[in-house]
Amino acid sequence: MKDDMKIKYEKIRKEMAEHMREKYDRVLPLDEMLSDRWKKAELLGFGEKTSVYENVYVYGKPDIGKDVWIGPLTILDATGGLKIGEGCDISCGAMIFTHSTHLRCVSKGKMKIVRKPVTIQNYVYIGSGAIILPGVTIGDHSIIGAGAVITEDVPAFSVAMGVPARIVGKVVIKEKSARIEWTRSNTR
Repeated sequence: MKDDMKIKYEKIRKEMAEHMREKYDRVLPLDEMLSDRWKKAELLGFGEKTSVYENVYVYGKPDIGKDVWIGPLTILDATGGLKIGEGCDISCGAMIFTHSTHLRCVSKGKMKIVRKPVTIQNYVYIGSGAIILPGVTIGDHSIIGAGAVITEDVPAFSVAMGVPARIVGKVVIKEKSARIEWTRSNTR
């Protein structure tokens, strides 16, 4: 029986992999190929046309707007309150935290878990591996660089990078185009 199941499993995986490569030029783990990212978002109460990968960890009940893309291996901690606006991209491996146990730990349990809401406004891009810490607001049309650690609010139309992150440029939108104006210390 085990051999039959293994053969069926391998057949399904091969067929799905061939289909995904042909149609989307990618191959994902089988659970990702079999799941519907938009249906998962709908089941979680996220906004219309929002997509969330099967392997995204969701804690609490985040308020997520429409047309949001949440990449694989992402952590969304909404236990302290998390709001993500419309049209955002949360890249692979990003981590958004709304609570921390640091004070409870060092005080031998005498202090409570720190919980502070995070707000990510509309049309924000969060780069791969970025970490958003509790209590932060990221303004509309901002870009958070890959691997950045956001410890403070980021104003609208800003580019923030680094550890800890700092503002290194601004997003300029004119009609149907967008560009980044870098600060003098970070010309690219």
